[in-house]
Amino acid sequence: MVIEVAMGEIAVAKSGESLCASGVGSCAIIMLYDTKSKIGGLAHAMLSFSRNEQRTAKSAGIMPDFRYVVPAIDEMLKKMTASGAQKKCIVAKLAGGANMFSAFTSSIGLDNIRSAKEKLHKEGIILAGEAVGGSQGRTVELNTATGIVTVKTKF
Repeated sequence: MVIEVAMGEIAVAKSGESLCASGVGSCAIIMLYDTKSKIGGLAHAMLSFSRNEQRTAKSAGIMPDFRYVVPAIDEMLKKMTASGAQKKCIVAKLAGGANMFSAFTSSIGLDNIRSAKEKLHKEGIILAGEAVGGSQGRTVELNTATGIVTVKTKF
């Protein structure tokens, strides 16, 4: 079974299911995978998240917004560990962060990837691979039975 994860969403799946994100441009696709329990998570985050915005949202009791990198990773970790994953066994892979409009010098994609890397480092999660940057869109799929990520591009 393939679970499609749209922009601003996260999903967690157990072995035998695949998590997919299509039409990925400047968004950050953050994939977390527990190599022992074979539980995986995928976030399709649209924007990086400033520390001030995060503190304000948390203190105001506002639900996390998974369009942003930091709360998306936090929620994936929470859901994965609740499903039986162990944080010490989780590795990460990243995709996306493209500059889809070469006529413009936008740093949105690179900011998203940088934010994801900073958060993963802070959580002590190893970055096992990445397919980021460039100017092509991507489709990304995480196979939870194997942990293999397939990235397709069209140009």
